[in-house]
Amino acid sequence: MDVSFRPEQEAFRQRFRQWLSENLAPDWGGPWFMGPEDDAENAVLQTEWERRLYAAGYQGIHWPKAYGGQGLTVVEQLIAAEELGRVAAPEGINTLGKELVGPIVLALGTEAQKKHYIPRILRLDDIWCQGFSEPDAGSDLAGLRTRAVRDGNGWVVNGQKLWTSFAHHSNKCILLARTDPEAPKHKGLTLFLLDMETPGVTVRPLKQITGRSEFNEVFFENVRLPEGSHLGEVNQGWNAAVGVLGLERATARFYRQSRFLSEFLQLVGSLKRRPDKANDGWYRQRAGALLAELRMHRLLNLKAASRIVNGQGIGAEASIVKLFWSEMHQRIMDFAGEVFGDEFVLDTPEAERFRFLYLHIRAETIYAGTSEVQRNIIGERMLGLGR
Repeated sequence: MDVSFRPEQEAFRQRFRQWLSENLAPDWGGPWFMGPEDDAENAVLQTEWERRLYAAGYQGIHWPKAYGGQGLTVVEQLIAAEELGRVAAPEGINTLGKELVGPIVLALGTEAQKKHYIPRILRLDDIWCQGFSEPDAGSDLAGLRTRAVRDGNGWVVNGQKLWTSFAHHSNKCILLARTDPEAPKHKGLTLFLLDMETPGVTVRPLKQITGRSEFNEVFFENVRLPEGSHLGEVNQGWNAAVGVLGLERATARFYRQSRFLSEFLQLVGSLKRRPDKANDGWYRQRAGALLAELRMHRLLNLKAASRIVNGQGIGAEASIVKLFWSEMHQRIMDFAGEVFGDEFVLDTPEAERFRFLYLHIRAETIYAGTSEVQRNIIGERMLGLGR
């Protein structure tokens, strides 16, 4: 596999790097590494940042020009994500719209849906959340119970979703609901594009262990959806959902791959300021092993990008990528705990970023499919083992 970039792609990287140096707040990356603690203030920062990227032509980089994109390839998208991660730039408030909803609308949507939704995602007219997980159907998504029942030309939805990121800021939701209760559980599901301001939708934020409230409960009580609000074919939502999750597992972390390296290098700086540990062989070997893992993570992302550029699917290999990066990131933060020792639980400013991340990333081995789900997929679909 050739992992070098063409001259025009390197030029794109340098242009974007220069733009970031001129537009990111000078003190970003220090105490501002995660934005304001107040959720409302942070939402404003994330929104303004995303609109600034759009105005500069750095949104929808690999989406078709016909729908407002830049018409480049997923390689330029990966390069932009690497540069954003290198400086740990804000992730933006419409991550789900850009990384999940946009690609699946482009793949499965009608022409009218593409022309309506894609430009609105890019302009941030719409902020999206993902209504998949439920209280009793998180890891086993096929067990979801939220129902959508035909009513005239439309649908009526009843049920509950859980762990719905950014729902309290969203005006749109990509919803997976059961439309044929008599069908096997992996069938009879349909994807819908839902307006969160529809009567009967209730959002309840959940306080997380970090003190922030990015996750939500979402309740649907007799929510009426108009004809044409489904995405893809009715009762074929499972395959569409697998496509969404494949994108989330394999490509949605292009940005984080680079940000993880940035975090790790900052941690190595802290290790160097503690000579007793920096000169200890255990710490040196552990740091070396983690750097090797970070390099492997980048190669996995480059492989995924190469497959997309060449018109190939990602398939079950997405589970390898997701399993690898989510558990590697937790190993990096476990190592941070070893580097800082007692300071990790004290009010030491140098350790604050890592202390926050240690708590924040507990969810990474749960959302988008738990590590157990990923191992099952790898065992069944890639190794041909029994179910």
